[in-house]
Amino acid sequence: MICKKCLKELTTDNIYSSDPRYCITCGTEHATYLSERRQILVSLREMSLQAKIIQTKYLIKCAVTEFGLNKVYVSYSGGKDSTVLSHIAKSMYPNILHLFANTTNEYPETIEHIRWEKEVNGTNIITVIPKDANGNIWTFQKVVEAYGYPMFSKRISNAIRTYQHALSPRTKLNAQEYIDRNFKKYEKYKNLPISDKCCDKLKKEPLRKKANELGLECAILGILASESYQREKDWLEYGCNVFHKRKDNQCRPLSFWTDDDILEYIERYNVKISKLYEMGYSRNGCMYCGFGVHLELDGHNRYQKLKSTHPIQYSYFIKNFGYLMAEFEISVA
Repeated sequence: MICKKCLKELTTDNIYSSDPRYCITCGTEHATYLSERRQILVSLREMSLQAKIIQTKYLIKCAVTEFGLNKVYVSYSGGKDSTVLSHIAKSMYPNILHLFANTTNEYPETIEHIRWEKEVNGTNIITVIPKDANGNIWTFQKVVEAYGYPMFSKRISNAIRTYQHALSPRTKLNAQEYIDRNFKKYEKYKNLPISDKCCDKLKKEPLRKKANELGLECAILGILASESYQREKDWLEYGCNVFHKRKDNQCRPLSFWTDDDILEYIERYNVKISKLYEMGYSRNGCMYCGFGVHLELDGHNRYQKLKSTHPIQYSYFIKNFGYLMAEFEISVA
């Protein structure tokens, strides 16, 4: 192995123990950089809402300036964060294109809100349906059967998938060591059908394919760094606008917002959001997704809530995935 930054060979004497991708010198420098970035993120989060709106508009303008208005799009989920992003983006560019990935696992209220945005609010939205290489529609059930269930978190699911599909004994050993080091309490699930591929197949890949078909070059995403460890880590490394550094160009102009900022914006500007939030839900993600469900209060987790708010969808869930929830030790009754 070699150091990610200076490309020196890594040995037991010079490897940076806290991040084995680096040698001691580069690892120490990188740790200092991340520490400084955390302080910047703290400062950004402490700004007033009006200041955040101004900064967000600036970041969106940077994306449009870099790629052109006809080459960017709002990646729209129908949730409150992306609805706030859409509201801001349309205040600048009223006809800016939105792409919505219908994962086949959406709450009915999300589909209803998308329809309202397009037919009543005049939002320029294209709905993208996930399809496999043969043109057949991917569904949540098909993806689970082919790859495994999205459970616990993306990082945990990815680690388990890597372990299960390792192509060599060495890779399998590395995956096992990674699980032992980072997710020891989930080691007992490592041979169960768990995977992080669902989002790729039902959302990311269809959106990427449609963007390519339309000649689009940059996605504008309504994600908050505070939503997950991985998103905050990614912001620390790359910031809000990530242009020409990775395979996909991204503008993430709400990264430094908090959930309270989102709620304040919705109230201040009377933004219409999905009725799902009136039903006690704090997120509008895929109905049956298992990421984070194990952290929710037993008796009030998303599946138990689904039983009372969406009994038809709950019955389908129990019929097709109830046995898996038992194996994952997730309460659903």
